[in-house]
Amino acid sequence: MTVHNDHTPPALTPVEERLQAWNAQELDRLAVAMLIEEHDLLAWPAVQRILVVQTEDGVYADWTHLSLRLPEMELSDGEYAFLEVVLAVALGRQVLIDRVLPLGERRLAIVLRALAAWAGVDSLAVGVRS
Repeated sequence: MTVHNDHTPPALTPVEERLQAWNAQELDRLAVAMLIEEHDLLAWPAVQRILVVQTEDGVYADWTHLSLRLPEMELSDGEYAFLEVVLAVALGRQVLIDRVLPLGERRLAIVLRALAAWAGVDSLAVGVRS
């Protein structure tokens, strides 16, 4: 399952490449794809320290650790809301639908594309029309 976007993404960072190579379950892959597409939050050293776990076999995302440390992080409401939605996808949690309100257009589009991909819909266009 992939999350499609309407723009050319930046080159993957080493952390993004290793997370993308992680042999994860479907929801983990979808949550990682959301973070990679969003790009900014995963570039933060604090997020990497909390989320990314290095092992001999590669890396994986420790969603539970991120969920426990999320309230301690200095995040804007939009950043916090986006990570809440990512965690809801990764951990199969419920999240109130009003958490999309502070996301802004770019992050909301990422969430909508991820939900469409999760539902197995690849023909739904989410983005700005030309």
